[in-house]
Amino acid sequence: MRTVIVLLVVVAGGLLFWLLRYPCVPGRARYTFSLGAAERAARRSLSEARGERRAAYDKARQSEADAERRWSERVAPFRRRVRELQAARAALPKPGQGQAVRPKRWLPPLELHEHVLLFVKKNEASEGAARPSVEERLPLAGVAVEFGHTRDNVHIRVTRPDGTSRSEHYPQDREVAVYDLVEEIRNQVLRHKEFLRRLEAREAELVAEVKRAEADLARAGEAGRPELDTIREAARTRRARADAVLRAARDGWKTDAGGLRPWR
Repeated sequence: MRTVIVLLVVVAGGLLFWLLRYPCVPGRARYTFSLGAAERAARRSLSEARGERRAAYDKARQSEADAERRWSERVAPFRRRVRELQAARAALPKPGQGQAVRPKRWLPPLELHEHVLLFVKKNEASEGAARPSVEERLPLAGVAVEFGHTRDNVHIRVTRPDGTSRSEHYPQDREVAVYDLVEEIRNQVLRHKEFLRRLEAREAELVAEVKRAEADLARAGEAGRPELDTIREAARTRRARADAVLRAARDGWKTDAGGLRPWR
C-alpha cells in the first residue's frame, strides 16, 4: 500500500511539473499529452527555445565576465600605482613632538624636543617628577628665542609666532648653561624649519605623482572601454534575441494549446 501511495505521489508530481511547463485547458490537452508528430514538434519547439535562451544567457554572461576581467587586468597596474603613491603620502612623517634634544642641557621648566618646546610646571620640574605635567606645548615653527641678562639674573625670552612672549629667569651662575640652551633651541628651530621644508616638498611631489597616476589610470580605463561596451551591447542583443525566440514559442503554444501561456 505504501509503495502504491509513493508511486501515485511521484506520478502526480510529474504530471504537475508537465502541466506547469506546458499548460493547457482540460478540453484541449493534446499538446501536453499527445504523442503525435505535430504535438511533439510543438513541445520540442518550446523546449528548444528555453534551452537556447539558457545558452544565450550563459554565453552573454561569460563574454561579459571575460571582457570585464581583461579590462580589470588592463587597469590593475595603474590602480596599484595610485594606491602605492597614496600610501606613501599617508606614511609621511608628522611633526609631532619628536625625540628629546640634549636633555642634559635642559633647564627647568624648559624641555626641548625635535619639533616642540615644552614648558612643564615649575613645581613638578623642580621636584624631579617622573612625568611632569606640560604647561605649554609650543611648536618650533616661527619661534624666536633670545638670551638676556641683568645685574641680578640671566633669562631666556621665547617669542611665539603670534608675537607674544614669555621669559624664564635663572641665577647669574647659570649664565653659560642658559646660553647653551638658547643655542640649542635656535639650532633646533632651524632644523625643524628644514624638516618642514623637506616634508612639504615631498608631499607636493607625491600629490603631483598621484595626479599623474590617476590620469594614467583614467586613460587606461577609457582605452579599454570601447571593447567592454561593444561586448556588453552584443550580450544585450544576444539576450534580447533569445527572449524574442522564447516569447514567440510561448505565444505559439498559447494559440495552439488552448489559451494558456507557459510561465517561463
